[in-house]
Amino acid sequence: MNPSLLAILGACVLARPALASDRLLVCGYDYDAVGSFDAATAAGLGTFLPGGLDGVLGAAVGPDGAIYVCSEINDRVLRFDGDSGAFLGAFILDDPATPADETGGLIDPSGIAFGPDGLAYVASFALDSVLRYDARTGAYVDVFVPSGTGQLNGPDAGIAFGTGGDLFVPSYFTNQIKRYARTTGAYLGNFGVGSGLVRPRMIAFPGDGFAYVASEANDRIVLLDAATGVFVRNLVIDDTTTPVNETGGLNAPSAVAFGPDGRLYVASLLTNSVLRYERATGVFVDAFVPSGSQGLLQPTYLLFRPDALVYGTPTPHSAGAGATLVPQGFASIAANQLSFDVHFAPPGAACLLFAGVANANLPFGDGRLLVQPGLLARLGRLSADANGRVHFPIDFAQASTSGLPFLPNVSRFLQAHVRDLASTGAGFNSTTAVELRLLP
Repeated sequence: MNPSLLAILGACVLARPALASDRLLVCGYDYDAVGSFDAATAAGLGTFLPGGLDGVLGAAVGPDGAIYVCSEINDRVLRFDGDSGAFLGAFILDDPATPADETGGLIDPSGIAFGPDGLAYVASFALDSVLRYDARTGAYVDVFVPSGTGQLNGPDAGIAFGTGGDLFVPSYFTNQIKRYARTTGAYLGNFGVGSGLVRPRMIAFPGDGFAYVASEANDRIVLLDAATGVFVRNLVIDDTTTPVNETGGLNAPSAVAFGPDGRLYVASLLTNSVLRYERATGVFVDAFVPSGSQGLLQPTYLLFRPDALVYGTPTPHSAGAGATLVPQGFASIAANQLSFDVHFAPPGAACLLFAGVANANLPFGDGRLLVQPGLLARLGRLSADANGRVHFPIDFAQASTSGLPFLPNVSRFLQAHVRDLASTGAGFNSTTAVELRLLP
């Protein structure tokens, strides 16, 4: 890390703001840090330090609610508390004291995505491949996409699982998006053929029927059909026949994300800023994070995180080390885009999501009840898939009819009850819990 930059960031340790806020997390390559910004006001909330980040590229929320960050130059993936930004240790790291390479030979990690199978998928920019790791421990599993498969060259930070579950990888040096089968890693062809991509950095599937691609070298955000890859239009583009730059000065777009206001947020690598656009039209709104805020240098990845605290320790069950509960989306009631994912439950287990008004730590079946008993509201019951995952979407209006209203500026505590028929104990367990600070 640059010593002068370290001096700037040293006094900027991430701290919970006085008022609750969803957060925009911004990775910066020459920033050697992850900056946190208020998702409503863009006020700086500090940075993820320390941890030894060097050349920060992609990031992802893990199945424990922590933030996993690719540190390209020193070949590591590091883990940070999603709420406080505290460094939690290395997730993937070669131990120099052992003869074996515990990373499986990872060089230049650029992007990370957590799959539906309980594994972490990490792109190796130098090896032109994608490797897999145990999502709990970071232990190396195998090579999912062997080097150069489908002429992959420069897999970049914005790897993503698409609508159908396949893995999509930006191939930076071939100006393509590569598609790989979700179970085998077999090459399925290029995605978005004829869309004019030049140095693609990221592809995002927000669930609206489209895929959004950051095309760095021609300053465009390209819109594709999420299922077929057919080119729809250039959503953000400068019309060279007019004197005005319709993109607001976008220079080398490297990442995209969607905020609680429904707008499109784009990292502008060479202006050290994050720009905001109307999602439907691509019309420029403003520079949400102005150039150089909090010392930001070369933003490479964007990630929104709800204002929430994941707490509690997983309790082992019949299928493994215990289930976790992770929030996704926003705590904003107006946005109404919040969901909870259960990870690592026994396959097929019935899971009941419930909410309460305070935290607790009481014996409960084969685990712990982490939400105060008494006024508990049931928010949904679903069964875990074959990989032990459950997705609970939350509609605030419907949730408020459960007997426990969801109101602005009020905290709610959530946990999931997991039925464990194979257990030799009580036959049920619970996940970790989430404290959620509701926003207007």
